[in-house]
Order: sequence, then structure tokens, then C-alpha cells
Amino acid sequence: MMNTGNGNPVIEAPASLEALQLGVDRDTVKLSDSDDVRAMAVELARQAQRTLLLHTQDMEARIYDRLPFIEAVSALVRRYPGACFDVLVQDSGRVVKEGHRLVELARRLGSSIQIRRCAQQYRRYCGTFLLADDAGYLYRPVSSRFEGLASFNDAAEVARLGKYFREVWEHSDTDTELRRLYV
Repeated sequence: MMNTGNGNPVIEAPASLEALQLGVDRDTVKLSDSDDVRAMAVELARQAQRTLLLHTQDMEARIYDRLPFIEAVSALVRRYPGACFDVLVQDSGRVVKEGHRLVELARRLGSSIQIRRCAQQYRRYCGTFLLADDAGYLYRPVSSRFEGLASFNDAAEVARLGKYFREVWEHSDTDTELRRLYV
């Protein structure tokens, strides 16, 4: 076990993430492979009650186009009035070409799920992250790799990443290619 800069201990991903509670457990979880990342994304989405914010290179089908994640997002926006899931994607080419369940879900659920393409000046960002409410995060510094960190309760890190997300969001628009998929 090692410590992060915020003083929270870093632990290996537990066999079951369901024991960790959003807004309660402060441990930082080390993610090492796609299974860890996929399980963490599902659990953060499952426990969120207000917002999910996703900044991604290409909507990463191996992680975010899986039924458990789609079901968790759908439950969030249906169960909690005013809940939202906002997605910033740097390159939508693969999504347009191959399809993605999140795009279909966004089409069905309207304004609760929005997908925008990052403005040109923000497309050099190498990392990817998912934020849950004001508490949880999943962060990978290199989007092409699965190594990363996550926490169910680190408001400072969520605020830092959330500030960047909102800045990019305000300068980004709905992708015209993705908009065609909504119709």
C-alpha cells in the first residue's frame, strides 16, 4: 500500500467493489487492467445520484459500451430527477463507424444524456476520466492504457477534474456526425 498526494492510501482493486460506498470510502484504488476499469466504471455509475461526467478519447467501447454500464447510466437518469450524464469525446470517428450503446441511450433519453466533441484546442489531452457526483472518480493518465487510479470519496480530485471538464464543455459543441446518429 502506498499513499497519494492527498494522503489517502492506495490499495489494489478489491475483488468486489460493491463494498465501497460513493462519498464514504476514501481509499484510492489502483487500476491495472481493463477488467478493473470496467468494474470501477460500472460501480461509480451504479452509485451516482446526480451526475456522471465522462472525458474520453473515443468512448472506449471495451469499457463504456457494455450492458452493465449502460444499465447503470439508464437507471441514474431515470431514477433521479435532474440527474445527468455528460460525455466529452475527442474523436467520434469510431463511434460513428461502429455504433455505441451510449449514443442510442442518449437518443432515447434526450436531455439527460449529452455527448459533445471536444473543441480542437482541447484534443491533445492524453488522459481519460469518469466523475461521479462530487465524490468519486476514475482517472487514467494515458487513455490507451488501463493503468489508473480511482476513489469513491475524493472531493478535491473530483473538483480539479470537474473544473477542467466544465471548461472543455463550454467550448465544445455537439458533433455533427454524432448528431446524425441521434436521428
